[in-house]
Amino acid sequence: MNKFNKFAAAAAAFALAAASTSCGAPEAITFGKGTQTALTVDGYEVPAGVFIYNELYAYNQATYELYGTLGKMPTVDEVKNHQFDTLDATDWIQDKATESCIDFVANEKEFEKIGGALTKEELTEIKEFVSSNSEQAMFANNGVGPESLTKIMENNYKREAIFKHYYGIDSEKGCSEDDLKQYYQDKTTRVKYFAVTMIDENGDAFGADEKRRLNNMIDDYVKDINAESSNTAKLKKIDECEKEYREYVEKRTAEAAAKAAKESGETTTTTTTTTAVGTTTTTTTDQYANEVTITKRTTTTVDPNAITDVTTTTASEEALASQKASENYNDYLFDKLGLYKAERYQYDDNTVYVVIKADIKERMNSDDLWSENTIQSLLSERYYDEFEDMMKGIAKGYTSEKNSSAYRKFTPFDLKLDVQ
Repeated sequence: MNKFNKFAAAAAAFALAAASTSCGAPEAITFGKGTQTALTVDGYEVPAGVFIYNELYAYNQATYELYGTLGKMPTVDEVKNHQFDTLDATDWIQDKATESCIDFVANEKEFEKIGGALTKEELTEIKEFVSSNSEQAMFANNGVGPESLTKIMENNYKREAIFKHYYGIDSEKGCSEDDLKQYYQDKTTRVKYFAVTMIDENGDAFGADEKRRLNNMIDDYVKDINAESSNTAKLKKIDECEKEYREYVEKRTAEAAAKAAKESGETTTTTTTTTAVGTTTTTTTDQYANEVTITKRTTTTVDPNAITDVTTTTASEEALASQKASENYNDYLFDKLGLYKAERYQYDDNTVYVVIKADIKERMNSDDLWSENTIQSLLSERYYDEFEDMMKGIAKGYTSEKNSSAYRKFTPFDLKLDVQ
């Protein structure tokens, strides 16, 4: 099942409840006849409990936005006295809550329009969530009872169902499974590689002799891998080459340490563990354990023009160089490296990769990379922004009328925001 939206409300619930205990001392908020409905959207009456939940969620957003400014978790008063987007905190929070309630109604109405129905499994999951969370003090003491939590969670499931209806496989606005597979193949590759470094553990460059030795080893590894008769054998061979290189590094490091100790006159005790060749067998059940899947890059995230602070120029330039190396490697994998041909790749001044690329299509089955979760995640990645725009367009056409009595009574800073 696609989890992109189902537990959005649940995540907020746990975040809000994390610092609070179970329902206790404070007296819970009650609703009068004139405040049971917070607002009416296109004829749909939004319960006050749903509105309050969205206020709590918006307050949580405000708290973390201010946290980014202050560098510490703000108090309730600090949130109350802060302006957000030129609005005072109360107006900002209630505007966000109103917007969420309108979106809530859009989900309800569109779900009804498509003839949607929640499954027995989904209803059970909702019931279990509500049962586990309805007694949290942040909810119970603010009038967000089991009925409101149930409506909120059902609404999240309904939103997911709407997405699948319009943007699922072979749906009206979605795509075929073959098309989605091509989308995945175009942006994903399989790689096996290991790095050979030209500097020692202290960060000092090796001398000419050691660099020559390492470069010859790299060339031999590439030659040996490509000499294998099958693609499967090549993928296995690169693992053997990496193991050989690791053993060489360990031996070289040990010899260097022993030499340094001898030159300094220190007395050392060396414990050597010897394993007889052929007596130890390691079984790897996952044939792809040493592979990585890499996603094709889309944008550059470090702006060199943003480097203005003299005190941080060096660190920024290093970060820029590191990202540039990563981007160049990504481009090389997707645009230059052929399938099942091992190559040496100069990653940066001090690092050389031995790398081989495999065919991603060979792993696209339901037991491996092409799982139901992968399919739903890709659909969400590809279409969710478009879906959001569609739902916002639907909501924009609604007329809404606020219940001023409810908005006054349930102003966010009259809620119990610091429940203990």
